[in-house]
Amino acid sequence: MKPKRLSEVRSLLSHPEFLEWWGELVAARQASAAAQERYDELLAQTSLMEFRAELTQKNAIDTLYRAGEAEDGAASMVFEATELENRSFRVIAEFEEQRFKVSDLWYKLGASDKVLEESREAHVKQPTKRTETESKTAERAQRAAAADYERETARKNRLWDEVERIWAKSAEVSLLVAEQRGRGKKVRKEAEALFALAEERKQKSKALRADADKAQEAVAAAQAKTKGLLDQAKERFGCAAGADFLYFRQKGNQKLAFCIPLVEDADSYNVEVKPLSIYSVERQRGVSFLEPARDEAPSSEEGDRRFEEYFLTGRKGEIRSAGA
Repeated sequence: MKPKRLSEVRSLLSHPEFLEWWGELVAARQASAAAQERYDELLAQTSLMEFRAELTQKNAIDTLYRAGEAEDGAASMVFEATELENRSFRVIAEFEEQRFKVSDLWYKLGASDKVLEESREAHVKQPTKRTETESKTAERAQRAAAADYERETARKNRLWDEVERIWAKSAEVSLLVAEQRGRGKKVRKEAEALFALAEERKQKSKALRADADKAQEAVAAAQAKTKGLLDQAKERFGCAAGADFLYFRQKGNQKLAFCIPLVEDADSYNVEVKPLSIYSVERQRGVSFLEPARDEAPSSEEGDRRFEEYFLTGRKGEIRSAGA
């Protein structure tokens, strides 16, 4: 870092070589900022697409499970329908057997009615103890036959009701089987569509990830170019180069240096700094206290006084309290 007078620094800042370097640095920093912004955007898009792909994959798996449940439900209903059909055959067989039995009892009831009627007519024509006994016996037989007929008829009717109930349930189950099978196919198609969408989003996320990696390389390249230009400044202009300032030793005063801002900043320093302005700083304090460069450097005592006044007064001239 070569010592320079203020006039030499001003001359350097207006020199075509420096201006060319400065233009390259500005362009490199702009390219770095643009590359960083693009990288951040691509990284956000990649993360979002990866999340959406993962979520879609999970939904596809859940939907596939629902399709399996619907298909299992249809299979259970088919089994139930088969059981109902087999049961209906057994109940119909019992019903047919009971129907024959009731028919036989109906014939017996008709015969007992005839015997009762004949015994009653005989007793009317010739009322004797024997005809009376025969009439009462025929009456008891007729009541027993009627009771048997009513009982077995009721059982036959119950069996038929059971047959109709089984048929109704079987018809209901058969209809639901068809619906459940159709639902299983529909849900399985939904699952297949979700799997396809998840795969599509995975491919998109891979492409975005590749673009983000390239953008990250562009960021690194732009940052490397910026650093390279700052490193060049040390050799080309005989200065020390930080990230935001260039520094030149002041000729004739070992304690002071000139600093040239490479950025614009209105908030971080004791004064508002603008690019390529010239400020004077002390070597020990550096940019913690900046003041515009002037042809005649202040004495050490004056510099100390200004530095203390800045921290006691503040930027707008308000006296700070001891607690502040």
